[in-house]
Amino acid sequence: MRKHTMKTLQSQTSPSTRFLLASDIDGTLLSDPAGETLFREFAVRQDERFILAYITGRYRWSVLDLIEQGRLPRPHFICSDVGTDILDLDDPDNRLGEAYAAQVAPGWNLDEIYRLGIGEGVTRQEFDEGPPRFQAGFYWDARPETFLAFKQRLSTLNGIYIQASYDTYIDVLPGPLGKGQAVGFLQKQLGLSHGQVVVAGDAGNDRQMFEVGYKGIVPVNALDELKALACEAWHYHSPYPAARGVLDGLSQFGFIESFA
Repeated sequence: MRKHTMKTLQSQTSPSTRFLLASDIDGTLLSDPAGETLFREFAVRQDERFILAYITGRYRWSVLDLIEQGRLPRPHFICSDVGTDILDLDDPDNRLGEAYAAQVAPGWNLDEIYRLGIGEGVTRQEFDEGPPRFQAGFYWDARPETFLAFKQRLSTLNGIYIQASYDTYIDVLPGPLGKGQAVGFLQKQLGLSHGQVVVAGDAGNDRQMFEVGYKGIVPVNALDELKALACEAWHYHSPYPAARGVLDGLSQFGFIESFA
């Protein structure tokens, strides 16, 4: 793990800077009750300078349930289904979400991806609520050779993004969509600079957010699969778990004074 100085991390940000926090949910904001309470209290105190987006593998309705239950503060955006769906909670017509989905080429074909993808060590993932529109999911036996063979079977398809996580899952997404793509889309739509965006995650399905140059927060409970790749000068590995780690990271980057 690379160590970073406070000067490097803060990089011309301050508590008065308008910024977007794009964060995963499970293991990143949830799983530590004390941190969940601190994060809810933090969010209530923020003004219009703070923009919150959840970037998650959950269904949209599942995130809305967590908000309704009071476990998560109300965000500005929900990017669900591994970042392939965007909901703007302040726009009943969700025009931003429609524009995001419109980037997918007409040739996107879930049936073809599933037909090619199933093979040794790889089976189709069953979704309780039916398959998401722009996500093909597979169970995987965690062997590197079966993952390589999977990618080779799909090599004839253009415009797709493949990611593995938890040594269990493989997701295939349209190239223009995904967790990192969703963050980039929001950044541009909101008129923010690259430096006004910070991402947070804990697992391999968050990797795309850490591959596009944003400041990144990795809580101590994150899986090694993410810790190993989040090693740039703009990635901060917090000694705190989950939401406390996220708040610590915001403080280290200079967006907030303190998380205590």
